[in-house]
Amino acid sequence: MSVAVTVLVLVAVTFVVSVGIVAGLDFYAAVILGLIVAFGALALAIAKRSRSGTIGPARCFKCDGMVSPNAPYCKHCGARLGDELLRDR
Repeated sequence: MSVAVTVLVLVAVTFVVSVGIVAGLDFYAAVILGLIVAFGALALAIAKRSRSGTIGPARCFKCDGMVSPNAPYCKHCGARLGDELLRDR
């Protein structure tokens, strides 16, 4: 799915930029175009990060409860988390 998102965003940004260049940009159109390009870059960054496997839950080493990888404590059993986290299987 993230490859499809990447292709869709690139096509949409290319289309918007080309239409903006052909139509001629005033100040407000340039600002809106900049926001669209920034949103496209953000979508690409999210798609890239989701492909890399860095987004995802982890499991507590003590109770096997699902927790955030950045959580300092397990919300289920209160165990202090750190390097002992098990990635979701």
